[in-house]
Amino acid sequence: MMPVVVALMVVLVAIVLMLSLSGKGQVPWSNKLRRVNAGVALKAEWMAPDDVLQQVSSDYTSAIRWLQESAMLSWSQQVAGAAVYLTGDALKRQQKLLAQYRRSRAPYCLGVLRCDHQIEVRLFSEDGERCLVVDCQSQRRMATYDHQSQRRLHTQDLGDGAVVYQMLYDTDAKRWKIEKFIQELPLGWTHHKTSRRIQLLSVLPTVVGRDN
Repeated sequence: MMPVVVALMVVLVAIVLMLSLSGKGQVPWSNKLRRVNAGVALKAEWMAPDDVLQQVSSDYTSAIRWLQESAMLSWSQQVAGAAVYLTGDALKRQQKLLAQYRRSRAPYCLGVLRCDHQIEVRLFSEDGERCLVVDCQSQRRMATYDHQSQRRLHTQDLGDGAVVYQMLYDTDAKRWKIEKFIQELPLGWTHHKTSRRIQLLSVLPTVVGRDN
């Protein structure tokens, strides 16, 4: 009787382990994604529930605010904070820049971009772990500071613009992080109506740009 009980317990433990492993890393809203503009070429996309959209927007805003404010922090504080808000290519790029600053002993200047943000969350991946953020920026101002004295040297008006970032959900930290910069959108994008068409391509079409 005992061997049978032990065997059953082993089977139950194995089942529990399999279930826990299969669910590991899966976002809670993976089965709540909805298809928007289904069946419409170049317009169909996956969208998450409203509370997820709000969290993406909030975490993105926090990351952008940290990038602005961290420029004046110490090197160690910047290194420690980078992994909280960035991941993937964005984190590697930030770490590379910080390493360059660390090695350089010459005085250098810092550029801090400040602007008003209107954020639109789009194009979730099928597993719900990634999405795009379209950040329509107005009243953009680039302030240049001397790093050592933290004295502002110059401010340049950059006008309005729109940029796209890819976000990735960190299941351990339970927050969205900037994974990579996608592109800056063409001038005039911010003047169009909402729900404009967005398509993320891994390979550019043969006819693209002004040369064709």
